[in-house]
Amino acid sequence: MPRRRRQRTSAAPRTAAPSARDVSGAADDPIAQFGRLLRESAERERAEQRRREEAARAAREAEAARRAHERALAEARRELERAIAAVRSARAAGRGQAEADAAWRAAKARVIELETGAPPPWAPPPATPAGEADPDSGADAREPALADD
Repeated sequence: MPRRRRQRTSAAPRTAAPSARDVSGAADDPIAQFGRLLRESAERERAEQRRREEAARAAREAEAARRAHERALAEARRELERAIAAVRSARAAGRGQAEADAAWRAAKARVIELETGAPPPWAPPPATPAGEADPDSGADAREPALADD
């Protein structure tokens, strides 16, 4: 059986009529697609850069907080050592033991609070700032207290 041969045409193949999307020229235009891809890529890069900057800022803040906590803990431990020395000297002198013991309790409670995150149940109440009245005592904090020594 003989084969049929197709005639070759020299003309370019016919394309379909332009659709409504093609009339605008933006949907299939390679230049427009390239521009859109460039804009999307630039936006992704900006978003990634913002995420990296935010992560770096958060890391710096966490490091600063960690260092501040370490400094506060070291200072609290030094204060505890001073309070222990004060208790020993007060016992040796035989006077001022109550004040030294109260200072030791406050220093020890501060160290425990910094190490564990919560004050111990036996911790003294936080000191009121100067110039404010203690609500339990009824006396003004600006007036000096009388010593029992």
